[in-house]
Amino acid sequence: MKRVMYFSAARAGLGEKEVDAIVAEAAKRNALHGVTGALGFNGQAFCQVLEGDEDTLDRLLESISRDPRHNDFKIVDVKKVETRAFPDWTMTRVDSLDFQHIVDAMRN
Repeated sequence: MKRVMYFSAARAGLGEKEVDAIVAEAAKRNALHGVTGALGFNGQAFCQVLEGDEDTLDRLLESISRDPRHNDFKIVDVKKVETRAFPDWTMTRVDSLDFQHIVDAMRN
């Protein structure tokens, strides 16, 4: 299994309702593909950690990188893991001002 963390810049004017819709859509899609993770949004940037099968994550990240709701997509860490940091979250949104919960997942 693989865990990936990326940062990106939100499209100008992207609002809270749109981000909530992204999370809801991702939770449904991820449940179908065995992906778990968390998304942080601070009004200007995204920080996300995703966990799952390597091939599945590679396809998902390719799709995410092309999403017009953000730009400057940068994978900042990738690691192989035995256990999930977010086993119960097909996708959740963490506090908008604190990415620490997501960043801590990459330390495991």
